[in-house]
Amino acid sequence: MRTNGIPNSAPHADPGRQPNGAHAPLLAPALIFAAGCAWGSGAPALFWPSLATVALLGALWFRNHSAQRSLFPFLGALFFVGVCGASFSSGWRPADDLRHLPQAKFAADCWWEGAIRSVPVEKEREGDRTTTAILAIDRAWISGSWRSASGRVLLEVRAAPPGGLTLSQRFWVQGALRRPGEPRNPGDPDWREILAVRRVSYRLKAAWNDIRPLDAGSWLGRQIGIARRWASRLLRTGIENDREAVALLTGMIYGQTGGLPAKTEEDFRLAGAYHVFAVSGQNVGAFLAVGLALLEAGRVSRWRWGWALFPAVAFYAFFSGGSASVGRAALLSSLILTAWLIRRPVSLLNLWGACLLFFLALDPLSVQDVSLQLSFGVVLALLLLSGPLSRWMAAPFLPDPFIPRTLLPASARVREKFGGGFALLLGSSLAASIGALPFEIVHFHFVSLVGPLANLLIVPLAELVVTVGTLSLCFGSLSSLLGALLNNANWLFVHGLLATVALAAHLPAAGIAVGDPGAVLSGTSGLRLLFPAVPLGSACLVRCQGKMLLVEAAEKEVLLPKLEPIRRFYGWNRLDATLRSERQHWWVAGRTAWGVDGPFALMKQCFPTKTLRLQPLAGRFRNGATADAGSVLLLTEKQTPLLALYVNSPFAEAGAGRRWGTMDLLLEPKTAALPRASGGALWLSLGPRGALLSLLDPQGTPRRVRNLGQSAVEIVVAPGRIEFRPYRRPPVSYVVDPPQEGEGAASQTPSSPEGSVQEESGSNPVARRSRTNPPGVKR
Repeated sequence: MRTNGIPNSAPHADPGRQPNGAHAPLLAPALIFAAGCAWGSGAPALFWPSLATVALLGALWFRNHSAQRSLFPFLGALFFVGVCGASFSSGWRPADDLRHLPQAKFAADCWWEGAIRSVPVEKEREGDRTTTAILAIDRAWISGSWRSASGRVLLEVRAAPPGGLTLSQRFWVQGALRRPGEPRNPGDPDWREILAVRRVSYRLKAAWNDIRPLDAGSWLGRQIGIARRWASRLLRTGIENDREAVALLTGMIYGQTGGLPAKTEEDFRLAGAYHVFAVSGQNVGAFLAVGLALLEAGRVSRWRWGWALFPAVAFYAFFSGGSASVGRAALLSSLILTAWLIRRPVSLLNLWGACLLFFLALDPLSVQDVSLQLSFGVVLALLLLSGPLSRWMAAPFLPDPFIPRTLLPASARVREKFGGGFALLLGSSLAASIGALPFEIVHFHFVSLVGPLANLLIVPLAELVVTVGTLSLCFGSLSSLLGALLNNANWLFVHGLLATVALAAHLPAAGIAVGDPGAVLSGTSGLRLLFPAVPLGSACLVRCQGKMLLVEAAEKEVLLPKLEPIRRFYGWNRLDATLRSERQHWWVAGRTAWGVDGPFALMKQCFPTKTLRLQPLAGRFRNGATADAGSVLLLTEKQTPLLALYVNSPFAEAGAGRRWGTMDLLLEPKTAALPRASGGALWLSLGPRGALLSLLDPQGTPRRVRNLGQSAVEIVVAPGRIEFRPYRRPPVSYVVDPPQEGEGAASQTPSSPEGSVQEESGSNPVARRSRTNPPGVKR
């Protein structure tokens, strides 16, 4: 019997359109499996225990016939399957035998035969073109004989012509294997771990003249090279003179960011918009949208011929470099397209879990890949948070639900439309920022504060640039005039994007550095001096009771970019003082934000904290190894030894316009008991070749010289001890006596109201030493 009553459920509800979380049975298993892979990726010893646990939980799962009781054993077994697979891949899977080759593999006369296993990436900076690719080695010519070898190296070819290397191409290359560079400063990327994710243990650098091609590569590799050259030619038609716009277009269309200026890349990072260069779902989505629009414009049935886009999406994934992000986006887009073609409901969370399980099953160690973490984390946050955030932000713009829509005034409809669109964009931007936040803190130690708001303009502009660039590729091959018109229109959008990014990046407090949790928790309130390897001896970072001071021995415009990873690692966002030796005087600038130049004034002495005092020492000393003279800066803190920092004048670097300086640190004999009977002093010499720690006898002759390496050196000064900590090397500790009343640091306290420092007269031991460098000390 039909009634006119209002039913309990909405009559217009579509049963096929259910919430994303309604049917996502693969979401929880994917997250649990990923957690297991993350736990076992760095612990090969967990292989056998996890395998036994999988067998035990698997037996419990098969014995339980109840679905509710068997859920926990199933999820537990899945977790330990991930642990087992990751631990096996990290320690038990047969590794490449390049490590077992003799030491002659590091000689320059070795020949290596292999094939390229990745799409070559071309980069050009300051006129130097470099092409990088993964080379799978089959055999090697070492010490006059061929040896069988297997392994993957990172090949870097200088001055290679465009398209000179192709996917699957075989050749001989002459050169020496090199181990990936170890980080020398806190915050530097560890290339050993980064390359280990791709199963690469060595690097191989060569010039184009050192390569002997054996074939032209596979058909797919040749087609990718031809397509890249074709795309580059079409995208630069009509705008050839604007290299920055062309580099931005090629970077956004197919990920070729090698020609982009370093400053532009840094602006995108500060604005939180570097994701536009990651060829991912945004690019694949624009590519599919253009393809479907062309099918509709040609009056071709999308339901019947939509399958023709699958080969195009697969080729675009290889064409754009075959990176992990575009592979994941292509797989997810193909699954969504398949469901759309067969007219089945789509659960995006379920597809997300299926893709994550697929990629981790292929390579459990890929859970350490930053690209995988960012792409899956951002997409998950968009699926879970963008809808609730958008609805919450759109609530103030919604009209009264009790007023019929036919009676709503025009202003209310306009407010609802534009407010809902703004809320949708802002909610999606916030959700993406929340998803990327933990990975930005852990891996990059930097958070863009303007990113959520800047992306409201950057993301639509980027979508427009990618769409017009795709149309230019489609129509530019048919008509050069039409391609030039599209490129000139895109030139306007590109410069609008660049202007928006530059404006957002240069806003005050555009981003903040978030320190590494371990570095933040290990900090102490004592006096610390950090000499970073940028190169070593060109700067000193002084920390005491939460205050941060920078002592410069190089030009600031070349020094600060080198210090950027270090300051992000420690979470420094300001400088309480900047000290510089210039024209035989010490100058000091007050508290400023990091990277902002403050006004310098002549320094007589500086009190950054209640217990720490810095003052210049009148007088100069002449180094025994160089003719440059240096200035002396005294660091005095209560209950700690007196430190004298010698800053040498900067020298010009060969072949470049940069100027670097060197530093030395002296611990005075009046305060050191090393050994107590001899009254020796500690002398730390810092330079581009490394750090040398010497124990000086009363005559100034170095004894017990220690080589601290070429990495950053941190000095921790505490009452009763001083510790020298080379980065990632064992520390060196000494027991010291605090300064006594009437000598050492106490005797140097000025008594005049102006706080002037006494000249070289008197009983100042540092002043006497500053006239000449300690005998026998060589840099």
